[in-house]
Order: sequence, then structure tokens, then C-alpha cells
Amino acid sequence: MPPFFWQELGTPFYTDPVRNRLTYPERGAAAPLAALAALTFFLPLFSIHIPLVGDQKVTGYETASKISQLTRRIRSATGQGEDGQKPSIKIPKTPGGDSGPPSNLPLSIRFSWLIPVFIIGAFVSALLTLLGALFSLGLSKIAGGLGTVCGVLAVVHLTAMNSDIHNLLQDTLQRGAGDRNPLAGLARALGNAFINNLDVKPGAGLYVLTGALALAAILVYSRIISRIQSEL
Repeated sequence: MPPFFWQELGTPFYTDPVRNRLTYPERGAAAPLAALAALTFFLPLFSIHIPLVGDQKVTGYETASKISQLTRRIRSATGQGEDGQKPSIKIPKTPGGDSGPPSNLPLSIRFSWLIPVFIIGAFVSALLTLLGALFSLGLSKIAGGLGTVCGVLAVVHLTAMNSDIHNLLQDTLQRGAGDRNPLAGLARALGNAFINNLDVKPGAGLYVLTGALALAAILVYSRIISRIQSEL
């Protein structure tokens, strides 16, 4: 592609628009993607299903409070809640169950506070990517890449936390049901039904947030639109 010579105040200078800034078609592609990612703040980002309580669709502004509430419930159900705190999630137990110390909390539950950090980081990055698409190529590159990483980490953390919650509650159920008590089988059956219906899953909003930021980052880093235009 031949160099472009623009005139500014009567003085010619050399510039390569592919390298120095986003072109208008690139802005028209990256900016809407970043705006779409930012708007998912108002959509359900993940869901929490607790039997007898129901489904909770969690939006951006509820993320921190809902994750904190779920973590407290899991701690209390496994005997690791605060002193005097009654468990809001009750696992069936029998009198002959094991009263030994509770299992250690998995890292995904212990560091559950990172989930809202990742999600908020992705939203802030989406806003910065939008600004960068309009005014600064460097800002859009950094923010787009960082936001994509935050979104992926939030999805992975939620998935791992869901699996760890099931394993932890299963261990609590096995210790609480005992082996010699004739009601142990019934307690296990009820407990398994409860645990299998307890879910923490990433929602469509979080996938859209992560996907839109990833596409925006790919467009900004690759400059594919400008490269296609230069070859026409």
C-alpha cells in the first residue's frame, strides 16, 4: 500500500493509518461491540438455583452481594459459619452421623470474592474499550485484552465454584448421614436430590460480555478491516 501524504498547515507529512489509529470502519465495528459488552451490566450474568428457594438471576449491580450471600450459606451448611449462625442450606443428617471437623473450603469458594472483581473489571474494560475505539488505539488494545481475560476468568471461576460446592456438600452429607443408622439411606437420597439441584452457572449476559470484548480485542489487535481495505 503506498504511503499517504496529508496536508496540515501546508506541511506534508508521512503517516500510515493502519498503524497509527483506528479507521472509521474499525471504529464502527469495535465501538458497538464494546457498547454491547457494557450494556450486559443490566442483563443476568449468572444464575443461582437453590432448592426450596428458587432461581436467582444476578445482574451486574447484584454480583457482589449475591456471591457473598451464597458463600455464607455454603459455609454455614458445612459447619464453617460464624458462631451462632443457623444454616440457611440444610443438609439431611442422622443421629449416628460423624461429628468430626468439617472439610476445608476449596479455593474457589474461599476466594469467591474474586468473581465480582473479575466481572466489574470486565465492565470497566468495556467502557475503556469504547473510549479507546473512539480516541485511542493503545487504550482500546489494553482494555479489550484485559476485559476479555477478566470475563474468561469469571466464567472459569463460576464453573469451578459450582463443582466444588457439589463436592463439598456431598462430603458433608456423607459425614452427617453415617453408616449404621437405618435412616442413613433416606438421608443420603434426600441430600443427593438437594445437592444435584443446587447450581451456580454463568448466564448469557456473561458470555455476551466476554465474547463481545474478545471480538473487539481481535479487531483492534489484528487491524483486519484496515488490512482488507488496503488490499482492495
